[in-house]
Amino acid sequence: MSQPSEWVSLGEAAEIIGVHPATIRNWAERGELPFRRTPGGHRRFRRADLKQWLASHRVTRPSDAQVVVQSALGRARLEIGDRRVLAQQDWYDRLSPEARETMRQEGLRLMDALIRYLTNPELDGELDTSHQVGEVYGRLLKHEGLSLTQALHGYFYFVDFLLEAVIQLSEASAGRSTLDWGAVLRQVHLFTRETLLAMITVFEQT
Repeated sequence: MSQPSEWVSLGEAAEIIGVHPATIRNWAERGELPFRRTPGGHRRFRRADLKQWLASHRVTRPSDAQVVVQSALGRARLEIGDRRVLAQQDWYDRLSPEARETMRQEGLRLMDALIRYLTNPELDGELDTSHQVGEVYGRLLKHEGLSLTQALHGYFYFVDFLLEAVIQLSEASAGRSTLDWGAVLRQVHLFTRETLLAMITVFEQT
């Protein structure tokens, strides 16, 4: 019997660690999990690095409900990150390349925090993260010369995609999931509201 390959795909890495592929992708893009790219541009992860990650981090296998929520967030993330769509947004067109990259990185941080919050709403620290990201967004967009109205267009662009992804998935899984989708939507609202309030507060400061 042949030995398993030292390098595995994104999906295999997610299965080994026990998280959604979108989470693995986020960790990789933030430099928290080493990877290399194939000539075709696909990520590959080394088994030894994954084992080391498991040894140094407490990662629990997600419940069915968490997997469903992560799938919704992963879908939203892909749509939000589509630069062809973003290029049509006036607020995005006004940002410098550096500002766009900061927005992308903070968006990944926000998504990870939201997944953790939906898994355990009692984690107040995740709401703190939402607030912190809102402050970063506010300072960045204000520095780039955007008005509050333009900044809000960017915020609702993100939130609308997120909510629509959750709603679509709730409809698709009707009768097959025991997840309380009403509770999920309320938690998403509470979480994103922290981002919104922090961003507005920054814009109101002189």
